[in-house]
Amino acid sequence: MSDPSVTKPAQSPSSPPVCKPTKWFLWRAIAMLVMFSVFAILFLQDGIWGYRDKNLQFFVHENFKKAGIEFQQMHDETGFSEEKWQAHASAQTCQFPENAEAIMPKDADLAMPWPDSLVNGYALMSEKGGQNGASDLWKEYAGANKWDIEPAEHPMEAHKIREQFIAAGVAGVLIAITLFFLFRTMSRSIKADDEALYTQDGKRIAYSDMVRIDKRKWDTKGLALVYYNDGGEEKKAKIDGMVYGQFKEEDGAPAEKLFSYVMERFKGEVIEYVDEQEAASEESDGK
Repeated sequence: MSDPSVTKPAQSPSSPPVCKPTKWFLWRAIAMLVMFSVFAILFLQDGIWGYRDKNLQFFVHENFKKAGIEFQQMHDETGFSEEKWQAHASAQTCQFPENAEAIMPKDADLAMPWPDSLVNGYALMSEKGGQNGASDLWKEYAGANKWDIEPAEHPMEAHKIREQFIAAGVAGVLIAITLFFLFRTMSRSIKADDEALYTQDGKRIAYSDMVRIDKRKWDTKGLALVYYNDGGEEKKAKIDGMVYGQFKEEDGAPAEKLFSYVMERFKGEVIEYVDEQEAASEESDGK
């Protein structure tokens, strides 16, 4: 049996709440990481081979067009034949720009001869005309190489390729920043006891030091500002219920529980929204 003369210590009417980072914040951070990672991959892809492959397709297509024009010019010459065309076409190499090494694929053959389809395309170009025939030959060649039938309207210049690496670097910086805030936030919490509020950055704010609480955004955004006296200087701290605690009833609404716990012990000024309709009604009643 317990001794009735022993006085039991008084217990707080509610246990000190602790708000840890929410799943909402975690999934939001993960979504940002995925988005920035996708951007970084796409930018790198364009810089390393995407734009370069498009340039190769563009310039090879230009050579098909050039072949069609040359065929048409030779076709009007006396004594033109399939043998003469094959001899001419087989001796040709594709023309690429002077800065080809900077804008073309690293493994591109810059001494690439005209494709066999052009060399052996006499019959088709004779039937449809040099340029129309060359266009059909290009479609067959592009399809066989799984290239775009309609190449880009203009080549990607070297500075455009460099921009892709810069953009990828920016995305990488954003990934690093997001990871920093993710790991920092996941290691923090907001809590309170009967004497003070403990912010996510480890600051202890005694209720006696609190000057006022701004709760105007609490109901809509889950944000509240606590103004307090720190060595004669007024500072403020933020309670972010969306990041720490959340408001899900099935989880016990930790953020609302913590805020109510603080408000019960706070004795200073509270700033909150004033209902405009109620204010107007009170003013009309007072006239």
